[in-house]
Amino acid sequence: MSVAGAARPSAYARPPQTEQVPEGATSRRHRAADTRDEAQLAALMRSAGDTERTIVLENGTVVTGDPAIGNFVGNVLIRGTKILDVGPEVHAGADSIVVDASDSIVIPGLVDAHLHAWEGQLRGIAPAVDFPGYVSLTHEGFAPHYRPHDNYVGNLTTALVALDAGVTTIIDNSHNSRTPDHSNAAVEALRDAGIRAVHAAGAPQSGIWDQHWPQDILRLRDEYFATDDQLLTLRLFDAFPAPQVWAFAKEHDLWVSSEWGNYIPHLSELQQAGLLTPQHTFNHCFGLPDRDWDLIRDAGVTVNICARSDANFGLGPAFPPVRQALERGIVPGLSQDAEVSYGIDPFIEMQTLLTLSRSQVFDQIDSGADDPATPLTPEQIFSFATIGGALNANLTDKVGTLTPGKDADIVLLRTTDLNTGPGTNVFATLVGFATARNVDTVFVGGQVRKWAGRLVGHDLTALHDLVDESLAYLFDARGLVPDAFAERGYRERQSQDGFIGNVLADPVT
Repeated sequence: MSVAGAARPSAYARPPQTEQVPEGATSRRHRAADTRDEAQLAALMRSAGDTERTIVLENGTVVTGDPAIGNFVGNVLIRGTKILDVGPEVHAGADSIVVDASDSIVIPGLVDAHLHAWEGQLRGIAPAVDFPGYVSLTHEGFAPHYRPHDNYVGNLTTALVALDAGVTTIIDNSHNSRTPDHSNAAVEALRDAGIRAVHAAGAPQSGIWDQHWPQDILRLRDEYFATDDQLLTLRLFDAFPAPQVWAFAKEHDLWVSSEWGNYIPHLSELQQAGLLTPQHTFNHCFGLPDRDWDLIRDAGVTVNICARSDANFGLGPAFPPVRQALERGIVPGLSQDAEVSYGIDPFIEMQTLLTLSRSQVFDQIDSGADDPATPLTPEQIFSFATIGGALNANLTDKVGTLTPGKDADIVLLRTTDLNTGPGTNVFATLVGFATARNVDTVFVGGQVRKWAGRLVGHDLTALHDLVDESLAYLFDARGLVPDAFAERGYRERQSQDGFIGNVLADPVT
């Protein structure tokens, strides 16, 4: 054979067909992940009610989020529902359940500061709508047809998707509880999911409803929130801030979450009336003048920003107002808003904010700005998704950092996946490379909710059936049939025989 016809060697060496590991070493691919076996999960489930049970997350790359403790390679010790100790030299007794966290980044459970969980079964239904289109589709279109059961299905779906993505706490901005039964169903779904949640009960935005809000929140508090020793807490959601609602909240010692933007002109009036207090959380905060930001700072209001939502739906300047918050010493939370156009993935939310931040700075430089801003760092953005969210939820005593004494809301992220290895910088991995699929293990209050990449304690086939039934009912109630190739996943019913193409429009009763 001539030289020209000779087979050329590969530009890189092919990995051996059988993995070769040096003597005494352990294959990176066969370490921590393979120790998450069913027997260990069974031990965790059997001992779930044991308040003295200890679990040690061993040899992890630990991001505590607590500046007094710092970050390290070492262990996290859990006793019962709480973090007992953390550090490189922390050890547990012989009877502890040991979870190998080598090849994992151990982080505080992530917090989503603003989700409309009731829309869970509508996920992906509006990939290309602006904000008026969103309102028309959800509040004016589907929302009036929701039964209490549909509220349950939406909330359960959203909560489980969040847990699967490493979000252990959500603020559920619930503005479709059309009757007290709808409210009950929303709360019960959060409870059944096993997530930590702040249920922010709000009024429907259109259609006929029982006019039970806000007074009914007092019944909810008595029936579902009588103790502080639970995963669920309660507040009001006021989509369009009203003085009488804020006065009601102040009278009854309730926090309030509100949508906020440049369409709200009367913040100073609320402040002058003594209604602007630290018990408020503002979502979005787009397009606000400096005077409003100063009022927010002075009152101690918490805020969250929506990197994808504002840009996707065309809200205000479509760039989240991070700098306006940081310049005033406000640590914002991150929120994903709703799943009608994109999915819950806090890592993508962080990546989006990082990209937008750098884009804004380089646009300033390109425009010849004398004093361009400094880009946000991955570590800053990660703090928004943890302690920033905890501030919004009024739960800094329980979550947001891996601090001894706080509740054990903890996430283990695999670094053995192709997209997260070799993980040369922890915060770059978390904010620039990881996605929800890398979330291996999730604890909420010391109880395992996800293990070896799979949710625990939920029949996902049954969940899919619930979602399918609920969505079929909502489609039929609006005279629609599903169409996976239509822009919004459905079309209007068009024929007497109930068929459009090969899709049967079968009403659900």
